[in-house]
Amino acid sequence: MSQKEEIDSVVGGLFYGEVDEDVVFPFPHFTQEQVEVGKEFCEAVKRFATDNIDGEKMDHEAVIPEEVIKGLAELGLCGLGVEEEHGGMGLDYTLYSRVFAEIASFDGSTATFLGAHQSIGYRALMNEGTDEQKKKWLPSLASGEKFAAFCLTEPGSGSDAYSIKTKATKNDDGSYTLTGQKLWITNAGLAEFYSVFAKTDHVIDGKTVEKISCFIVEKSMEGVSFGEKENKMGIRASETRAVYFDSVTIPEENILGELGKGFKIAMNVLNSGRLSLGAGCVGGMKTILSLATEHAVGRKQFGKSITEFGLIQEKLATMSALIYATESVVYMTTGNMCKGLKDYYLETAVCKIFGSECLWEVVDTGLQIAAGNGYMKEYPYERLMRDCRINLIFEGTNEILRCFLALSGIRGPSDKLKELGKISNVSAALEDPIKSLGVLTDFAKNRITKMMPTRSLSRAHPRFEDWASEFSSMLGGFSIQVENTLMKYGKGIIENEYPQKRLANMSIQLYVFLAVISRTTSILNDEKIDDEQKEYCFNLAQHSLRRAKHEFISNLKEMSKNIDKIETAISDQVAKNGGYGLDIIDF
Repeated sequence: MSQKEEIDSVVGGLFYGEVDEDVVFPFPHFTQEQVEVGKEFCEAVKRFATDNIDGEKMDHEAVIPEEVIKGLAELGLCGLGVEEEHGGMGLDYTLYSRVFAEIASFDGSTATFLGAHQSIGYRALMNEGTDEQKKKWLPSLASGEKFAAFCLTEPGSGSDAYSIKTKATKNDDGSYTLTGQKLWITNAGLAEFYSVFAKTDHVIDGKTVEKISCFIVEKSMEGVSFGEKENKMGIRASETRAVYFDSVTIPEENILGELGKGFKIAMNVLNSGRLSLGAGCVGGMKTILSLATEHAVGRKQFGKSITEFGLIQEKLATMSALIYATESVVYMTTGNMCKGLKDYYLETAVCKIFGSECLWEVVDTGLQIAAGNGYMKEYPYERLMRDCRINLIFEGTNEILRCFLALSGIRGPSDKLKELGKISNVSAALEDPIKSLGVLTDFAKNRITKMMPTRSLSRAHPRFEDWASEFSSMLGGFSIQVENTLMKYGKGIIENEYPQKRLANMSIQLYVFLAVISRTTSILNDEKIDDEQKEYCFNLAQHSLRRAKHEFISNLKEMSKNIDKIETAISDQVAKNGGYGLDIIDF
């Protein structure tokens, strides 16, 4: 496949019941150049972090020392993806993710600081900036001379990003006056460059309507101020504050992208940002597994190492398989992005959801292996647990991303039909395509007839023959559920999150299946890899696939047999009670 050829979304194809094996196989390899550059970078990060990053001390003092920030900048870690012409390292998505995983393996706060700076902080500038804007700001941002922050969330606007209140009013000279506030902004006080999203007025068909636009705001501008540093549960050394804009004058040349297109700009930033978050989860999981393994090997009970007990072996195996599966998903995605995958928002949503939930399970399991030690502050487990928890929340909560994944996925099949009309009252956090989703109540019954019992992944290694058949059966069942969901709910699917969750979960597990089989097929076919390593990877793959199949079938069954109405009734009563509402003494 040509490196410049545009390719289609793998996850998007699943909703049609389709897989393009040319996109899935072979698994994206690191080129020799990528290997050399990646190892050099990662070794540099490892040396610096080992000597300079004290996660426990930074957590206690709730600050990243200036010398650490300076050292990170000197390593080039503030401009990993920036073109060399603008002073960056020019890394592609794959190398960016691998280096970011190395950073995250040492400290969550440091990874958060660097991610907020470049994965989202100035990403809109990279995506939408003019040549003049890039020349003006990128060199100082890439070098770490200046830092960036992404300003979207507000007190009354979290997942529903379209409901922001911050307003930018146009002045006679073409400048804008910005007024409003942003909440929970990482790097807020440290940054000097802010990508700020605000409502602007636009005249359409004679009527004035508000749309979101993106502006570059600098700390030096009059009217910019900050709240106190937030006292957080985890990633405490990273800085989080509110940012206030009191009639800040923004020159016309600081408009980023097209006026009124800011919502799409923000979503594009978050879509790519979720990739590094998934990669960071891989780094964190590897660190936790290393700690847990060291403890388990050295811990003796009943005269032998606890690694000889089945329930500990189960935990170590599961942790390893979760890392293998997440790593496969992340680098399947980065490889295809490098090859030309343009609409990657479904894939990166999977990376974020799956990666953050695997990380949470791994840190919980690691602490359990450490037992009493894990609960004590003198050991790193409880700090790692506090640091990891945020990953399920920021850059789109996993709940809203599941809705986004499902609704974006079914939009493809539904677009083949006549549109009923615009659908209103849709959370803007589900992105533009969802706001105009149109579906037929009676979906054409002959649209999908894809149980496909004989279809298989023809390019999978022969040792995966049975698993490839399982995948084909699962994919057929999934495509039928997409059809059934559209037939059952029509446009009402927007308001029904239970089936959205299940469709999202099934698509995630199907993508895990593809990534794991593809990666392991490449490993089994590689003559340079020894048999012991091949067998280890094949076992990890089997563990991952068995788990994915179990999760998939559970969600598939619940599409028709569930307790949704019971859960809704209980939830309504809890809300009415203001809590549990029962006392054993009364009944």
